[in-house]
Amino acid sequence: MNVPHPSAILRLLGFAVAAGLAMAGIQPVLAATTGSIEMRWAFGLTAPAVLTAGLVFGAARAFDRGDAAQPPWYSAWLLLPGAFLLAGAAAMCLFGALVEFTLIPWTMWVLLITGALLWTAAMVLVRSHSH
Repeated sequence: MNVPHPSAILRLLGFAVAAGLAMAGIQPVLAATTGSIEMRWAFGLTAPAVLTAGLVFGAARAFDRGDAAQPPWYSAWLLLPGAFLLAGAAAMCLFGALVEFTLIPWTMWVLLITGALLWTAAMVLVRSHSH
């Protein structure tokens, strides 16, 4: 059985979190093109979500050292809180594509900021403790 290196799995996880957020982030714009919601509302959700997805992906790439250093065994536990909060922000984009409820943007911003900060801090810790 050939199992990939932990560093390869960590790179895949960094890509998956950013890609999931970006895909959910464009849903409001797609809904606006069909006339379901206003375009202004859609861009208010899409722009921050896609920008944060780009920052998360950039942080994952910036802290990547390839297979030269393997992350510690507890890497997934460190990344879990940030990934969970970013998934919540993605859910707010999906809800925002369906209804224009005033609490959605505020909640999305809180989830994006805290999720991105926790994700980036965890990436710094994982990469600094890689051997």
